[in-house]
Amino acid sequence: MAFTGRGGAVRARRRAIRLIVFSFSLLIGAFSTTGVADAATPPNALKSKAKQNRDARVELYERTLRRHLASDPYPLVDLEISLDRWKSAGRLIEGMNRAGVALGSVTATSEEAVKKAVAQYPGRLIPLTTSATPKDWMEDSGAHLSGMKRQLEGGAFGIGKITWRPASSDKAQMTRAGEALGAIIRLATQTRSFLVLDMPPDDGGLELIERLLRAAPEARIIWAQAGRILNLNALPGYGHGLLRALSLRHAGLLFTLTQDPPASDATVPRRNHLYDPGGAFSREWRALLEARVGHFTAGNDSSPANPATYARRMLFFRENVLGNISPPARKLIAYRNAWRLLMNRRWKP
Repeated sequence: MAFTGRGGAVRARRRAIRLIVFSFSLLIGAFSTTGVADAATPPNALKSKAKQNRDARVELYERTLRRHLASDPYPLVDLEISLDRWKSAGRLIEGMNRAGVALGSVTATSEEAVKKAVAQYPGRLIPLTTSATPKDWMEDSGAHLSGMKRQLEGGAFGIGKITWRPASSDKAQMTRAGEALGAIIRLATQTRSFLVLDMPPDDGGLELIERLLRAAPEARIIWAQAGRILNLNALPGYGHGLLRALSLRHAGLLFTLTQDPPASDATVPRRNHLYDPGGAFSREWRALLEARVGHFTAGNDSSPANPATYARRMLFFRENVLGNISPPARKLIAYRNAWRLLMNRRWKP
């Protein structure tokens, strides 16, 4: 009987050990199966919804551009549209159709306005983050920065127009501007995005922007309205020579070009530097565009904003700017440079 008892105890211990080993194996197997299942999931299934939506939008924009290219070798992509100026997105589209503008990136002070317009014309309008005055991005920089980050993560293709008038800034404001713009530029760099900057030529403003670009050489900034200077004393050296030097110093600095027609009176100060007195397109600017063509694109923040005015400015730009440069440069400035900025990829013919 004693022998039988000891044998039963041994068998019981063995069954207990086998049960423990079996349970542990199941636990390990569960973790292993989870890992294998994740590893076996196709990469596309792991993409975030925002990434999938962005990819779908890029495909839609590409179809739009190719459709325009079938009838027009130089369709435009406008990087500088503010919906705040327009009564309706439909009137904007009317102006784009008249002028051969295939795509337009849009911003507004209202995030809802951008969403509504893009939902209404998903194949023509490309969302940027909301536009901002100095009060938005400088005085309340933290809230604005978090809002931009959320919009970029939600599908915005770039940082909407930041307005700055450095000539009216004192020393303390310049310091705040440098800190706030630096944070925005870092966000744009981290998200592989770009920033549209509405800043008139100004010594102090340009010095600050250059300093920020040196700190973030991979950053991309679009300086709006190149060739136009409203205050002739703000940056006396402004012109084609300065822009050539800036383009050589900063690979990620680009300029929008669309302009008002030149003044017919030759005695009026040259606010629009793209044209010589008398209205002829400047030979120096033509040489700059050909030599540094990767740094220029189209943008038309027209005022008043109506289809006729918008179309007239863009058609003038086609005839008097694009019409005065070589076909390869024309394609880059019309749509290819903008496509590379917006989509983070080169246009494939």
